[in-house]
Amino acid sequence: MGVPTTDTRRRLARLVRQSDADLAEAALLVNAEARPDLEVDMALLRIDALADAFGLWWDDHDDLEAAAALRGFLGRQHGFGGAGADYHDPDNALLVEVMDRHHGLPIVLTVLYVAIARRAGLPAWGISQPGHFYLGVGDPERPAVLDPFDHGASVPTEELAERLRVATAGRVPFTRSHLRPTSPTMVVRRILNNLTRDYTAQGRVPAALWTVELKLLLPNTIPDDHKARGELLTHIGRYGEAADEFEAYLDLGGDDFGDAEDIRARAVRARAKLN
Repeated sequence: MGVPTTDTRRRLARLVRQSDADLAEAALLVNAEARPDLEVDMALLRIDALADAFGLWWDDHDDLEAAAALRGFLGRQHGFGGAGADYHDPDNALLVEVMDRHHGLPIVLTVLYVAIARRAGLPAWGISQPGHFYLGVGDPERPAVLDPFDHGASVPTEELAERLRVATAGRVPFTRSHLRPTSPTMVVRRILNNLTRDYTAQGRVPAALWTVELKLLLPNTIPDDHKARGELLTHIGRYGEAADEFEAYLDLGGDDFGDAEDIRARAVRARAKLN
């Protein structure tokens, strides 16, 4: 039996506040919400074992530099790469499912790459870009950049800059700051955003609800988290809580939000349904 949800949530809330947090542990704590029977610490041992295997594999290929070794071991030897036709399957954002199926979203694959690299003593981190997520390895000033979604393919700086230009329609010029590590909090929020999107699209309201509740535990909570929770609670008939969330959204921004009147009306309607 897995750790109770309240315990995993507390553990996640503490973990993401650490700058050197184990991203794999954080991703597994998210995964535990979808699979309450998940033994997070046992799953971490699976990652440890994979890292040990990487160390042995690299010892046999000691002529490879770090980025090439990661690409060869995880991308080629083990076939970890991107999800295809089922890209929006929520399981692609759950680390244990990705480990079992060897495919998933860019951010979760990157989390796995980072976990293996760090356990092997290699500096590695996630690099957030609009619409995609990459791995940085090596010297923070001039890192090698890999695309775990493309089986760890190397991405030259010029190509990374071009991808950013296309993704932002030229509005965001590329600078070296775009290669900086993404914080644990932002990694977890982005995983949860993917899950919220995909569970909602499938009409799985209770599942979407826990993703928003986890976001409300993060240090970078935003007003929209409260609005999203209010909308989901309305769908499942928890009207008093929904009204509370709509009002929390308004309290955090009031009339500064363009939809303030609509949200105020939703709160009133929700409270009316309690009578």
